[in-house]
Amino acid sequence: MYIVKITRAMLNEKNLPNYFWAKVVAIVVYIMNQTPTMVIHGMIFEEKFTCKKPNVSHLGVFGCIAYMHVLNEKILKLNPKADKCIFIGYSLELKGYKCFNLYIQKLQMNKNVVSDEMVS
Repeated sequence: MYIVKITRAMLNEKNLPNYFWAKVVAIVVYIMNQTPTMVIHGMIFEEKFTCKKPNVSHLGVFGCIAYMHVLNEKILKLNPKADKCIFIGYSLELKGYKCFNLYIQKLQMNKNVVSDEMVS
């Protein structure tokens, strides 16, 4: 129930349509797994098993505007080198970020993403 409440709040806060619910649930669970818990004395689960703190510098603000690098093969001479998108989450299969590309209306994964965390 807790995950559903956070998912609803995140979707409503960023005015995103409900068809993103599965992506939001995945990011909520991912962030919960990176959060210390009192059950194991303020440690993160990964820290408990590996005895070292995980790197959380890659965490970003959900729903913020991001700019995803376009491959050189797809760039014409005067076209922009980045597409505007919405930051949706993290890829568990590949090292990178999941973003919803606003130009092609499609979810894409890329590790070359720059986000503007103050704009959503």
